[in-house]
Amino acid sequence: MIRLVRNSAEPLHQQLYRQIRDELASGSFNNNSSRLPSSRALAADLGISRLTVNLAFEKLHVEGYLRTRIGSGTFVADSLPETFLSPRRPKTQLLIERPPRLSHRVRNIPDKRAGKQFDFGIAGPPGVSFVPALAALDEFPIEIWERLRGQVLANKGAHLLQYASSRGDPDLRKAIAAYLCDYRGARCHPDQIIITAGTQQAMMISAMALVNRGEVAWIEDPGFYQARRAFGFAGATVVPRPVDREGIVIARPSKQAAPKIIYVTPSHQFPLGMTMSLARRTALIDFARERDAYIFEDDHNSEFRFTGPPLPCLQGLDNSGRVIYAGTMSKILYPSLRLGYILAPEQLVEPIIKIRAVTDQHSPAIDQATLARFLTEGYFLSHIKRMRKLYSDRRDFFIEQFNKLLSDYFILEVPEAGLHFVAWLRRKTDLPFITQVCVEIGIRPSPLSSCFMKAELDPALTFGFAAWSRAQIREGLIKFASALKLRASRSSTEAAKEKR
Repeated sequence: MIRLVRNSAEPLHQQLYRQIRDELASGSFNNNSSRLPSSRALAADLGISRLTVNLAFEKLHVEGYLRTRIGSGTFVADSLPETFLSPRRPKTQLLIERPPRLSHRVRNIPDKRAGKQFDFGIAGPPGVSFVPALAALDEFPIEIWERLRGQVLANKGAHLLQYASSRGDPDLRKAIAAYLCDYRGARCHPDQIIITAGTQQAMMISAMALVNRGEVAWIEDPGFYQARRAFGFAGATVVPRPVDREGIVIARPSKQAAPKIIYVTPSHQFPLGMTMSLARRTALIDFARERDAYIFEDDHNSEFRFTGPPLPCLQGLDNSGRVIYAGTMSKILYPSLRLGYILAPEQLVEPIIKIRAVTDQHSPAIDQATLARFLTEGYFLSHIKRMRKLYSDRRDFFIEQFNKLLSDYFILEVPEAGLHFVAWLRRKTDLPFITQVCVEIGIRPSPLSSCFMKAELDPALTFGFAAWSRAQIREGLIKFASALKLRASRSSTEAAKEKR
């Protein structure tokens, strides 16, 4: 922010030199990367001659503040002169008298991450981490995707750069409705499909449409931690409900408030992996109808079932319009796509679209149009078929290697579907040292306890397997087993020394 005083006794070139030098001292420029405007551009902006600018630049060059790259321009010097190390003026300090007053909504989010913990997202740094539910992104047919993307841009051009419908791309909604009816046993038409930015947004929108602040939302316990965050952030009182081998337990004490929305994962319960029985599904729909509640069906990973064909969704059994069905492309294609969908009962379509319009208006039109082509031209089903075969192979190999190398510490539970396993600890007392070993060697299986609200289950870790090759899986498990044995050996040696 250069300000030159025309009637000052100080020459204009000296004013310019001093102000640029002081900007450097204030830290406004980053060494090695900050490029200054050209002398011609700066002269035009300030309404002065190029000679005045060149005089100031020349002095800064001589003193070591600037450097010139031929053909590229003028940049801040790689190393600034000694005088730069003693600031000519103190940096402005941001004074905060008291912590900011945050809303109850923010304070009540059950998310303990802070600072740089947000930088890596869910996956974390590259490498064999065994983070649950990651897809094999290196197997995504990116060449096909980019070709389709180029074609839709060529065909629709600037139309895809405009604001788009809050319902979602019509071709994509039609393709998703057809897929759900043909392969998930749903009963719907395209007008019931609303495109979202993933399942979390679908949860938020549905809760905001149905639940007033303080009203009750049921979620499975243990259950998907993001559901707890989303429904709680929307203002619901989140009530955990236990699960058994048939799914969520429905019966409730008479004094408890009835739920307005019930979150379930019937095709593949997260994280334990059981499938909700037909009897429980029917009872749940009846319960919702009688209590004027809605069921939010999160159908994650239903495509990746390894014993028998994928099971029909809960929505297909619903004759009373009580099931809100949600799906996402993150686990099938790639997470950063951020495209999902809601299949809403007809009476909820308009309210949900209104809330979708308020949140972020619409998802990227180019990605929606590309995904529509990916679905309608058969690439989506081909990709699922290929990935199911790949994941089945990696799953079998993980089971074999894990039981071979780590059976002294864990009992591996093998579900019928999904991209992760639950490994129960043989000895509860091993949890602290196993957790420490995971941190030391850089793997990140999730503790099952992160999915608990009130549930009291034995300690376990959840391991992902889908994102890594056989060689990587073996290498990671050998590293883990070796580190556990080494730590156990050291502990035994230290204990023996203490006895002496």
